[in-house]
Amino acid sequence: MNDITRRFEELKTGGMLPSPKGVALAVLETAGRANSSIRDISRLIQVDPAMSGRILRYANAAYLGTQRRIVSLSQAVTFLGLFRVRQIALGFSLIDNYRRGGCVAFDYEAYWTCSLATGIAAQRLAVHAQTPPDESFTCGLLSGVGRLALATAFPKKYSEILQKNLSGPDLTHAERQQFGIDHAELSAEMLTSWGLPAMFTNAVRHHENLAEATFVPGSRAYALSSVLHFAMRIGQLLNLDETRRWQIVPSIFNAAAQIGMAEEDVPPLVEEVVASWQGWAKDLKLPSKAYSDVRTLLAAPPPEPHNDDDVVHSLLPIRVALILQNPQRAETLASIISTLGVQANQLDPTDLGLDQLKNEAPDVVILDVSQSEPTSLARLQEVKKSADRSLHIIALIPDDEEARATSILSAGAADYLLYSYTASALIARLSNAQRLIALQSAVRAERELAVSSSGDWARSNRRLLHDALTDPLTQLPNRRYGLDRFAQEWAIASSNGLPIACLMLDIDHFKKVNDTYGHDVGDNVLQQVAAMIEQSCRRNDIVYRYGGEEFCVICPGAASLEALNLAERITSVIRAARFGMNETKLPVTISIGVAVRTPAMSDVNTLIAAADRALYAAKANGRDRVVVADMAQPAR
Repeated sequence: MNDITRRFEELKTGGMLPSPKGVALAVLETAGRANSSIRDISRLIQVDPAMSGRILRYANAAYLGTQRRIVSLSQAVTFLGLFRVRQIALGFSLIDNYRRGGCVAFDYEAYWTCSLATGIAAQRLAVHAQTPPDESFTCGLLSGVGRLALATAFPKKYSEILQKNLSGPDLTHAERQQFGIDHAELSAEMLTSWGLPAMFTNAVRHHENLAEATFVPGSRAYALSSVLHFAMRIGQLLNLDETRRWQIVPSIFNAAAQIGMAEEDVPPLVEEVVASWQGWAKDLKLPSKAYSDVRTLLAAPPPEPHNDDDVVHSLLPIRVALILQNPQRAETLASIISTLGVQANQLDPTDLGLDQLKNEAPDVVILDVSQSEPTSLARLQEVKKSADRSLHIIALIPDDEEARATSILSAGAADYLLYSYTASALIARLSNAQRLIALQSAVRAERELAVSSSGDWARSNRRLLHDALTDPLTQLPNRRYGLDRFAQEWAIASSNGLPIACLMLDIDHFKKVNDTYGHDVGDNVLQQVAAMIEQSCRRNDIVYRYGGEEFCVICPGAASLEALNLAERITSVIRAARFGMNETKLPVTISIGVAVRTPAMSDVNTLIAAADRALYAAKANGRDRVVVADMAQPAR
């Protein structure tokens, strides 16, 4: 036991860490028993109507709605499986029971809204790490649970650290010094104790600081860490206030490129996450924001208000347009602005002014929004809509209408100025506008640089991940991917007492094909056989090339009879087909060894070895047949 695990065990034994309560705790305990059933779990969940509704909702949303509508709790539990229901119940229980606490500097609700968005994003991004979406949701939701744990276990001391506004390595160092463990290490240890596979917990340990991870670029561990990092960035984006959220836009595109996602795919992904996030936040009674402008946000930064204290009396060149009903007021304002070395063009206050606005493309518009003009607010909205989003609008209003300022700002104005303005007030407004324009230009340039450099990077990362995990000949997952995924499914099956089967498949007399017809024909036969095996399997089965002419199929949830039927189906399909190139069409057969996990098996290797022995028996008994491990006779 290393120092980190030892420290975690101390905190856990002391009862200091967040833990599931009530129905969720009962679900976790029951699902962990070897004799637990779907009926047992369904009865437990039914006691909690809120939990029942969430499990049903989650099941119907799983796999992006590709399944038919699930209407009963038992169907939902069956569809998701005991392991996934266990993890989902765990996450929802922690949200319900730890949405407030004694750590005054820790924003519990903001933590959960960010975590929820991270979990949803991780679920949507699971395909990029080639991981199941359900585990990815739990992994994302609880990836920062170590922060909550430190706030729960050490409310006063952790509050003192948080008040220093530390981040990155500085925060990690302070946590380790004070508590003997940092939040990332604690998150990983807690997820391990709750039964998540090591691949996920290792990714959680490193996803905040990818530079410190030792994962090989292109590996699934590297991809999963990068997916969590990207999901975390999306969670942050949706929980920052209006003045800061645009600042992380460049990092969003860099994180997307890291997992091989193209620039144009980012906005629709974030919109999907936002829609799901808002629905779940409402159900869980967590605060969320209405982000209807995600695409615009990811294209350019929104305005950022500044204090009037830092007033600049000399302005860099900006283009100002005036749209005022009163010609005398417009002339006076233009005259004052010209003394600052800035030209102000007066536009027609009728609809013709909108055409001029598009042609002149000013940086700042000062618009009369007097209540005496019934259409003034509508005009403000029209100006905002017809111009570029970065247009800075200053509303000019009568002194006695200042109470309307809030509605005017909500309608699209960035600032307002009273009819009785002083020169200092005008200079302050224009200097703020100038500073924002310069700032927006810098951030836009940074975003464009991030996007332009991320395109090739994204394509390179996609190729890297694909090449690292895919067999180049058959385009099936390779042995590296297969064994990694096998370990993951084994962990789920063994921790929940679920069956899992392994099929080892070998093409009969394949050497003779190569020797007789040449390696080109042999390669073609391998490709065709691989495609037929994959087409014959169930949706949840994992097929990969084990090596040479050997393939492996992982069958989660399959007992002996189901695995045997699958193996027989594959041999029949292969036996009935003809293979080869052009005029060369030859029969091919395949032998299959089948093994199903037993309590005596210690790990994945023991199951593979059992299937391999059964495959050897199938070969020895004449080939073109199926043998199930521990059965005396081969199946035909």
